[in-house]
Amino acid sequence: MRDRHGALILASVLVLAGCGSAAKPQVAPKPKPVPRLTQAQRMRAVVRAWSTHLNSGDNAGVAKLFHLPAIMIQGPYEFRLTTTKDVARWHAQLPCAGHIVSIQVAGRYATAVFRLGNRPKSKCDAPGSLAAARFFIVKGKIVSWEQVPPPVAGPSA
Repeated sequence: MRDRHGALILASVLVLAGCGSAAKPQVAPKPKPVPRLTQAQRMRAVVRAWSTHLNSGDNAGVAKLFHLPAIMIQGPYEFRLTTTKDVARWHAQLPCAGHIVSIQVAGRYATAVFRLGNRPKSKCDAPGSLAAARFFIVKGKIVSWEQVPPPVAGPSA
């Protein structure tokens, strides 16, 4: 009987000891605040997205980056495109991919310099050369795209 009484006391002690050491509910750590991007960083991200879609041949993806109507200026020609299909078709005609070399932001304009290369379905007519485009961006959408002369390299020293 004594063994039985001792075993009962020991079991009670173990049960009570286990109750006090129950795991406390985990409190999720506070998420780290996501840094807010500056206007210039957001504009650069739009230009990078444009380049990524163009380089992969995703003309429909490029078109989604534009506010409609969109203005495209290439040389003396200016095109006003009113549908995403028009914007996609226009980009499908560009023979070269544009790998970003630099992006300069001034106000609502981002001017990007690209090193040209082949696209998935077309051979570039000037691979390796530089080209530049000025993007007018409002509220994260491209309002106009204009081909501009690339910067001229200074004389070699």
